[in-house]
Amino acid sequence: MAKLGKVLGLICARGGSKGVPGKNIKDICGKPLIAWSIEAALQCPDIADVVISTDDENIADVAKAYGAEVPFMRPPELARDDTKQIDAIVHAVQSLKDAGREYDAVALLQPTCPLRIADDITGALDLMAQTQSDTVITVTAEEGVILSTFYELEKDNEARLMFPSSKEGTLRQDYNAIYRRCGLIYVLRPDYVLRNKVLYGTKVSAYVVPKKRSFDIDCHFDWELTEWLLQQQIQNNERGQ
Repeated sequence: MAKLGKVLGLICARGGSKGVPGKNIKDICGKPLIAWSIEAALQCPDIADVVISTDDENIADVAKAYGAEVPFMRPPELARDDTKQIDAIVHAVQSLKDAGREYDAVALLQPTCPLRIADDITGALDLMAQTQSDTVITVTAEEGVILSTFYELEKDNEARLMFPSSKEGTLRQDYNAIYRRCGLIYVLRPDYVLRNKVLYGTKVSAYVVPKKRSFDIDCHFDWELTEWLLQQQIQNNERGQ
C-alpha cells in the first residue's frame, strides 16, 4: 500500500477558549483534553513528529509533558477569536520549513476531539495516499436525516424550507446517505497549503468514522456528552472489546 512519506501531526490549541474556558488543558477522564489527541498521534506509526501550535505557556507545558513538541509559540495576532484556522496552520508549516523541517503531509488534529483513535489517523492518511487528494476530511453518517424537514426561520418566525428541491413525503429509506463533516482529522499537503492558503483543496476525499467517535467539544453540553462517551470507550478498551 502506498504511503505519504514524512507526516507531521499538528495540533493547534490557543489559550482563549470561550465556550469552555481553559478547555484544552482541563481534565477529562483523568487527563488534560489535549493529551488525548497527543497520545493518539504518538500511537500512529505513520506520524513522524507531533507539534503543538499555541500562544499559551500553560498549554505548551502540558503538551511537552505528554510527549509533544512546541518548537515555536504562536504570535498573539494568530490566536484571536476571529483568527482563521488556516492562518495558524500556514504559520506552523512555514515556521517548521524555515527551521529546515519539511513534510510530505500534515495530519491536523483538533484537540477538542478526544474520542479519535490512532487507527482513524492511519485510515485518513492511507486514503490520501490512495486517492492523491489535496485534502482528506473526516465525516460521519447521519442516519434518518430528511432534507424536507429542515427550515430557516425568518421575520416573525416565518419558516422557509432550506432545501426546496427535496422530495416532500419521500420515505426515509429512499434517501441517499448524508455525511456530516467532523473535525477529527484533516490531512493536508503542505505545499498546497502554503501556496493557496486554504484548508480545502480542489480534490477532497472523505474518511468515514463511526458517529460514537465523531464528537467535537465546543460547549458545556458537548463536554458532558463527550466525557460520557470517552468513559465508555475506556471501559470497552479495558474489557478488550
